[in-house]
Parts: sequence; C-alpha cells; structure tokens
Amino acid sequence: MDFHFHAPVKEFLRYLGEYAEPALRYFNAKVEIKDLKVILDEVETLGIERVVILPIDSTTFMGRRIPNELVAGIRDARVIKFISVDPLKPNAVEELEKAIKEVEPQGVKFHPQLQGFHPLDERAMKLYSVVERHNLIAVFHTGTSGIGAGVRSNIRLDYGRPIHFDEIAVMYPDLKMVLAHFGRPWTEEAIAVSLHKPNVYLDLSGWAPKYIPRVLWDNAKRLADKLIFGSDFPLISPKRWLKEFDAIPIDGEIKKKILKDNAERLIK
Repeated sequence: MDFHFHAPVKEFLRYLGEYAEPALRYFNAKVEIKDLKVILDEVETLGIERVVILPIDSTTFMGRRIPNELVAGIRDARVIKFISVDPLKPNAVEELEKAIKEVEPQGVKFHPQLQGFHPLDERAMKLYSVVERHNLIAVFHTGTSGIGAGVRSNIRLDYGRPIHFDEIAVMYPDLKMVLAHFGRPWTEEAIAVSLHKPNVYLDLSGWAPKYIPRVLWDNAKRLADKLIFGSDFPLISPKRWLKEFDAIPIDGEIKKKILKDNAERLIK
C-alpha cells in the first residue's frame, strides 16, 4: 500500500502552479501526465495493490486547492480516499463534517506549511477533534518542503517541526496521526515522538530510501510497527523507491510491516 500518492497528476501540477517547475527541479523529477487508471495499472505491476490519494485545500493561504469532489468521484477499488479542509476557513468544521459524510474517507490530510497554519493553531485543533471523533486518520506534512524551495514565499518550515505534534498527540490520544516524510531534517525528533506516543506513525515518503538518514534504519527494529511506505508520487517514483528499499539491510518481517501490515492496521 502506497500511503502517500498525489494523483491525478494534471490536477496536482495545476495546484502547484508557479511552484511546479522549482519543485520538479528540487526533486529532480520527470513527470508524465497520464490517466489515473494507467498509473494505477503501472504501480500494480510493482506489487502495489492500493494507494492513498491525498488532496489539499489551501484556499485561504495560497488561493488554490485539489478539491475533495475530485477524490470523491474516483471509482476504483485500488484508491483509498482522504479529504482535506482549509483550517483557516471560518466554516471549516462544518465543511469537514459535510465532506466526511459525503466522501466517507479513511482520513484527512493536513499541510501546515502550504495551508498557512501553525499545527497548534486553535482553528486547526477544532478539526483534529472532528477527525478523532470519527475515528479517521490524520496525515500531517512534516519536515522541509520541496514546494516553494528556492522561491520567495510566505511558507514557513517551522510549521513542519515534528515536536509540535507531540502536543497534539497528548491532547488527542485517540487521533491516529501519520507524520509524513518522517520530519526530515528533524528526523530524530520524529523518531522520538513516534516511539513515545502510541498514536503517532511515520510515513517514509518524499525521499528515495538511499537518502533516508541512517538513524531511521538503525531504529527500524524499534519502529517496526510505526513505519509506513509512501512514495510521494509523482515527485518520487514508486518503482525507484521499492527498488532502493529492497537493498536496505533490515529484517524481511520488518519490511513487510512497512510495506503493508502497518498501513492496513490503520485503515478501517
């Protein structure tokens, strides 16, 4: 299960707008615009049975979004649907409740940097409460941001510091939290939070495995039930990610948990 997937590609690039070219350069990514079914057929040949598609609503901060309606309209059993709501909207709670009812998602994606809110903003915490009450998963972007890298913007990297989410894990102990991109360059912070808080997991997307800091692989045994495979398609190729992961010298049972078991335990 690829737990971090941006598709359809055309809509994802449209969302990035003027940040698209610098981001592709940052990731050294070559992106082809293909039909979603074609993409899913291709990753299925790699052994990827399901993908988590993550929309994003940055209406207030960036004036753009990948709408929940787009995800809701996908009719393919290989797609696990998440939604996103802009926490800065005055009607955010009502919009979130409505989207949960209409889309029936498995979780909600938050990107504090691209949505322009501190993780401990009271407006955002009202949404965490809704997600917890519905027993859904909250995926948070953590770490640096390839979006906006090298470009003048108001994007604040501090909003992705993993230590902020320790407080959220305390306040919402039943909220299933996935810290995307394992908080790099604050990887050790992310590891500490995940080991300390039973409701916090780390997804490994956004970096090819050979660039993932050794400290994470050194702690793979302790984190065996907390690590989740994600590619960050189309910025990172799932094919490349899996090929490099195969060469990482950790126990095969741990690899199985990372690739499938841990994610399936989270999904309802």
